[in-house]
Amino acid sequence: MLLRGGATVRRWQHQPLALYFSLAVNAYVLLYVMFQTSPIQKLGGALPGAHPLISEYMRAQLSARQPLFGNAWPSLTAAPPEVWASGTLGSNQTLAEAVEAALSPANREELQALCGRCLHQTITKSVEVRGIGESVFVATGDIPDEWLRDGSVQLSVYLPRLAEHPVLRPIIEGAIRTQAYYILTDPWANSYRNNWIKPQSLGKFERQIGRGGWIATRNFEVDSGAYWFNLLWNYASTPGGLWGAAEFLNASIIHDAAALLVDTWRLEQRHEEASPYRYAELAREGKGAPSNYTGMIWSGFRPSDDPNVYGFNIPVNMYAAGSLERLVDLNKLVWRDPVLGAAAATLAAEIRQGIEKFGVVSISSKDGSAPAETIYAYEVDGLGGVLESFDDPNIPSLLSVPLLGYRHYDLNIYLRTRQRILSPANSHYYIGSELRGCGSPHTPYRYVWSLAHCVQGLTSSDPGERADLFRQLLKMQGNNGLMHESNEVDNPSRITRPLFQWANTMLVVYYEQTFGRSCSPFAEALRLQDVASREASEARTPRNGGPDLPAYYDRLEQSILHV
Repeated sequence: MLLRGGATVRRWQHQPLALYFSLAVNAYVLLYVMFQTSPIQKLGGALPGAHPLISEYMRAQLSARQPLFGNAWPSLTAAPPEVWASGTLGSNQTLAEAVEAALSPANREELQALCGRCLHQTITKSVEVRGIGESVFVATGDIPDEWLRDGSVQLSVYLPRLAEHPVLRPIIEGAIRTQAYYILTDPWANSYRNNWIKPQSLGKFERQIGRGGWIATRNFEVDSGAYWFNLLWNYASTPGGLWGAAEFLNASIIHDAAALLVDTWRLEQRHEEASPYRYAELAREGKGAPSNYTGMIWSGFRPSDDPNVYGFNIPVNMYAAGSLERLVDLNKLVWRDPVLGAAAATLAAEIRQGIEKFGVVSISSKDGSAPAETIYAYEVDGLGGVLESFDDPNIPSLLSVPLLGYRHYDLNIYLRTRQRILSPANSHYYIGSELRGCGSPHTPYRYVWSLAHCVQGLTSSDPGERADLFRQLLKMQGNNGLMHESNEVDNPSRITRPLFQWANTMLVVYYEQTFGRSCSPFAEALRLQDVASREASEARTPRNGGPDLPAYYDRLEQSILHV
């Protein structure tokens, strides 16, 4: 009671006898537990069956002598995380068996190796830990900057593995703190540097587009903040191993970044008249194309970093609305800030109204031979402008709607939209001799993205479709056995982005969610092979006279870069 608020404390100050009595009772209970419970009981031995202070749950846990780290404690939210933070949770065994049956033994073996190679790419190649986790930087891959979007997914895939590698928890917490600081630095920015740089040291062009300090690119993309909100949710929704999750999330830097993002989004609902954001590559002196109030959040750029055609991106606003609804629930559990909770709830509701009013459009066949059908548009402006028959493979996308945490989407409208996206009706759907799938204006003509392949698979209940996508993904490994940004449909060895960690992460997600099997053992087997190969170059018999085992050498944790 003493911690609920200042008013309660002040009431107790006027009732000293009641306060002293309460303290005495609490002290008695504490001493009773300390001295009436034997050391053996404290360590998990037999416990008195009728002890009033120990629950059935605690007796079962202690009696079973379960590991203290990664135990069965429920998550803070007791709700599921996003698909990229779920590991094997939610996978369907019947579907898994059907997909496996549709793949050859060679395909299955090759997919295991691919998943193993992809899993620890971020943690060993693209993470920089400062100190002992106070600050953590997560690069996107071959571009040395951190995108809030990419980094949040890259980290989320490790949350189900905290019991395997407990050091991942302070690393993920350090990354969340670092992203919060970046957001407080500039909530309109989308990517950040690993080292602060004086703006005056940059050229005129870079200064003109807002770079300098921590800012790498200042493309305002609403999904960036939504990914950070959902990273908080994924952290809070990780079952087992997260003792005191609320204590970490209650840090002022995290609360303040969340509040600033909500404020920024509310401002951008009325971009035309209220927003101070300007970007030198956008029309009308940096304001972008004209737009009108819709209830949705205006965005200058898509998740691809390409400029919007129209200001309101429908899948991005779905993702934002879903993240706000989760933020409302998180606020009830952690911050208990009534102003933040009310603002987030209102904004989520207004976005939903805007999606339903402006985001659902009617499409007629070109020759009028088929009746009109409703689908989700990709972008609108609130003035009658609509971008339809298009989707970009970067997530959030229309193809990914069921994965976005937006509970209000219409399944029938989505299925019609999905069918249209995965056909030549989509202006960037390409079919070649080796691959077929979704491309982007961001990459060359007839190049398709592995991100869209993984999303197509995750949104399909057809085992044949999932198996076919896995076979295509195997062709998309390039010459380094990893996923890439995009591949040419007639010659998959032609790629963009040789090290694109978001794509590697999504391959792991697609594999684990399909087969219900963790990629961790495959990754560890490959790591031990690498250790054995490395150590074979230098002959030295161990002191025990036996073989030179890879188990003698460094663990995965020692490969995480600290700077």
